[in-house]
Amino acid sequence: MMRSMQRRNVFQVSCKMVKCLHWCVILILLSACSKEVVLVSAKYSGDHTTSQIRGMWVICYNTRVTNMPYFPPPIHMEHCDCVVDKSREKYSSGDYDKVGTENLTLFFTETSIECDNSTEVKPDPTSI
Repeated sequence: MMRSMQRRNVFQVSCKMVKCLHWCVILILLSACSKEVVLVSAKYSGDHTTSQIRGMWVICYNTRVTNMPYFPPPIHMEHCDCVVDKSREKYSSGDYDKVGTENLTLFFTETSIECDNSTEVKPDPTSI
């Protein structure tokens, strides 16, 4: 009789351990499936149309190729990518009309010089 009691106690303890383990697995799975919210601020305003971006890039590229034909096209491409990206970071699509021509000219001149400093080959900033 005593042996059957011991077996019964061992069986009850092992059942409790299995249930506990079962609940631990469920909790781990539930916590792994929960969604963590990560806030990321947008780098660009996001409201520029494709034609606006292409237009800015083409104007930049054509100006640089005309003024500095001795540089290979990839240098101009990298520079104009930089200028357009910085423009999209600072201004939204509707800001270009509000800012005014003089401020935009100053912005693009300063940005062009800044982008020149980030390229492999640095052209003379006064030749822009």
